[in-house]
Amino acid sequence: MTKRKILSRVVDAKILAIYELDQFIDYIHTVDPELNLNQSIAVAAVALHNLPELFQRNPLLMEHLTETAATIKRQGHRNTQRSTN
Repeated sequence: MTKRKILSRVVDAKILAIYELDQFIDYIHTVDPELNLNQSIAVAAVALHNLPELFQRNPLLMEHLTETAATIKRQGHRNTQRSTN
């Protein structure tokens, strides 16, 4: 795989993460509509900071995370095989 393709996939993944973060910020605003945008972003930042502990304390969440990671790795492996064939 070329360096350009790898960078393209990284950029695509970052765009997806940014989109999901934006959706999460919107969700936070529905939980507390009195928050302004800056406050909603700050709440999201605190939530992101606390995610590792949340996953460590909740085995079901951790299991879902590892299953999702395995699925994405399998999909990436298949995509790599296709691009080299």
